[in-house]
Order: sequence, then structure tokens, then C-alpha cells
Amino acid sequence: MPLPVSALIGSPRRLVTAIVLFLVLDLTVLMINLWIAEQVAQDAVAINLAGRQRMLSQQITKALLLTTRPRSGEDARSARQETDEAFGLFEETLKAFAEGGKARGGDGTSAHLKAVDGEGARIVTEARSLITPLSLLLAATRAEPSAERSPAAAYMVQHNPQILALMNRLTTVLEHDSIRRTRDLRLIQSGAFALAMANFLIIVLGMARRYRLIEEDSQRWRAMARHDPLTGIANRKAFEEAASAQLMRAQVDAQPGAMLMLDLDGFKGINDRFGHSAGDAILRAVATRLEGAARATDVVARLGGDEFAILCPMLGGEDDVGQLCERLVDSVRGISRADIPGCPLGVSIGVALYPDDGYDPAHLQLLADRAMYAAKRAGGNRWHIA
Repeated sequence: MPLPVSALIGSPRRLVTAIVLFLVLDLTVLMINLWIAEQVAQDAVAINLAGRQRMLSQQITKALLLTTRPRSGEDARSARQETDEAFGLFEETLKAFAEGGKARGGDGTSAHLKAVDGEGARIVTEARSLITPLSLLLAATRAEPSAERSPAAAYMVQHNPQILALMNRLTTVLEHDSIRRTRDLRLIQSGAFALAMANFLIIVLGMARRYRLIEEDSQRWRAMARHDPLTGIANRKAFEEAASAQLMRAQVDAQPGAMLMLDLDGFKGINDRFGHSAGDAILRAVATRLEGAARATDVVARLGGDEFAILCPMLGGEDDVGQLCERLVDSVRGISRADIPGCPLGVSIGVALYPDDGYDPAHLQLLADRAMYAAKRAGGNRWHIA
């Protein structure tokens, strides 16, 4: 029968604790995965927008230069509009890098940027200080469409290389920060995964150890279930199993044998006179004497009380049966003389033979019981064949 998991783990509380811990660690690994994915996505947006700043710087410079050349009214308005839009997007993105907040993507979608720190913050601060004069120059020309933007163009041409260099540095810093954060998160993830695996192994090893202990206990209990706890010899269950298996083989091979049923004579008087402790000692001595008198191939069992049984395979002929029974009677009689003088102890033995009486264990036991009672009625301390 399969063992319940609760038996293997030790206790329901321990099982639940182990499972909860395992789930928590697994969920931690999952959450870290999601966190890493989110961080990578945010870092990718920030890096992309930092790279776009370089393009916007170039676009602003180009559009300002176009506004300084003689052009038709429509072209001039278009160049001014391009300048204002590109600069507005550049300034807005730089502010988002500095303070954190929303920024627009190239397709107009909204993205949230975290405020940069460390080296990135210093770069953004320097870049904002460079574009502040440009912001003032452009603001002064927005009220008057015909106002010249040559000063703004000259300023941008002069400082554009610095702005480009700063945006390149910002992109590099963001890339390095992203790699570092991802590495740190991966380390945390690996640690959580290692803990989850360790917890899983502890559960498996604990269950394996528990299973081994249960198996050992089960084997001990099975052994105890087949042995008489008082005498240590086979009990009724073990005797019946052995008889069933032996008689089945004997029938196939047409082998002879005998089943003996034994009952002590005078045991009740000993129990009444000396008490149950003495009676138990006598029963242990009887079991030892019976095993000593029986052959190595015989199965000696205590069925209960002062009843014993012996299965004797390959024992053929009344002469051989008689010799064995005489040894058994003498061995029990010897206990009376040595240990309890004045209190006679004997044994009545009933014998059923196979194949003469068939191979059915229950039938043989019935016949041996009847023969044993016949021996007891005849005065006891003797044997009788059914």
C-alpha cells in the first residue's frame, strides 16, 4: 500500500511549511524574472531616448541653420517649427532624465523615465546648463516670427559637439548601469533559485529518509507480527502461512510430512501455584526445548496459551514420527524435573500425516487436534496419530 505523503514528511504542519517555503521561493524567482524584464524594458527605453537626444541635437542645429538662409515664407516657417518641436522634445527628455517623469517617444507614445543619479546626473546637469542659453534665445524669437535666429544657430553650432559628447556619455552610463542592475538582479535570482532547489532537495531527502525509517519499522513490525512476543518462536499467523506454502509444494512434489499439535499437561496447576511469571518462564523454556528437539527443517510455533504446533516436512513413516514425538515428550518432561520439582509437566501430541490425510492445512490441523485430545484423554504425556 502506498504511503501517504504526510507520513513521509513527518507531520502535516511540516509538510505545509515545506510546500509554502518552496512556493514562496519559486514565486520570488518568478517575481525577480518579471522585475528583471521590467527593468530591462525601462533601461532600453532610457538608452533609446538618450541616443535620440544626439539625433535631436543634430536636427536642432540643422533646422536653425536653415532659418538663417534666405528662403520662402513657407520654408522659413517650416524650419522654425522643426526647430521648436525638436528643441521642445530635447528639453523635455532632458528634464525627465534629471527629475524623473514622463517623456515622449519618437512615435508620440508616453514613457516614464527614472531620474538618473551619480555620473548620469552630472552629465544631465551639464547638458541642461548648455541648453539654457539656447532656450532663452529661442524664447526671445517666438513672439516675432520674423525675428532672426542667427544667434541661436551660432550658439548651437559652437556647442553642439559638447552636447553630442555629453549625450554619448549619458548613453554609455545608462548602458553600464543597466548591465550592473541586471547582473545584481540575476545574482539575487540565482540565490533564490538555489534556495528553492536546496529546499526541494531537503524535502526529497527528508521524505527518502522518512520512507527508509518507515520501511525499517514496517519490517520490524512484520517480523514481530510473525513471532510470538513471549517465546520468540513463530506465532499462529506465521505457522499457517508456512504450512500453506509447504503443503502446496509438498502436494506438487508428492512429498510426505506431518503436522503436530501439542498441548501442555499440568500447566494450569503450575500457573495457579507459582503465578503467571513462572508460567511465562515455563512457556519460554518449553519453546526452547521444542526447538532443540525438533529438526532444523521443522517449523515450531506457539498458537496461544499453552498450545504449540510443529510442521515437519519430509517426515515419512510412523517410526520416524514416533522417534520425533518421543524426543519432544522427553524434552518437556525434563523441564518438570529440572525447574519445578513436585509439579509434573507433560505434553500431549496429536499427529496428522500427509499425503495420507491430504494436503489441506485446515483439515490436517483439525485431525491433529483430535488426535491430541485423544492422547490427553489417554492420560497425557504421550502422542497419538490421527
